[in-house]
Amino acid sequence: MPLETTKTAGDDIESRCLKCKDVTNHTIIAMTADTIAKVQCNSCQARHNYRPPLAEKKKTSSTRRRRDGATVSSTTTKAKKTTKSPSKRASRGAVNFEALIQDKDVTAAIPYTISATLTSGDLINHSIFGLGVVMAIMPPNKAQVTFQEQGSKILVCKL
Repeated sequence: MPLETTKTAGDDIESRCLKCKDVTNHTIIAMTADTIAKVQCNSCQARHNYRPPLAEKKKTSSTRRRRDGATVSSTTTKAKKTTKSPSKRASRGAVNFEALIQDKDVTAAIPYTISATLTSGDLINHSIFGLGVVMAIMPPNKAQVTFQEQGSKILVCKL
């Protein structure tokens, strides 16, 4: 039985790309807790939300009546939908963000890009998540960043 490994930013994964209109290899560029948030297509270089490859549809049984009155069991397919709880997002930002940026100059925040060189303690300005503080560097190309509203995220960066 093979061991399942946890995916992190910088790893490769298959995802549906709307630009390529196919399931292709992608590189994970942003994580939300243990969930893949953003990926970059290795074919067309498009960046988008992670879309898992089409999963097998779940088969459920149902019964129907024939004309003669007998009941017949048949199978139908239904896709399972998942929703995220909004309260989960608020609980991840448990770190006192104001204390983290107390001694930092907010106007000198580094604009975040994948090619930005980051070090622990840097203040960054992400185009979507806003201000964040680099908490840790994870070689070869990842940084754990704490944001005020979104909590902690793992982002791809240049070391």
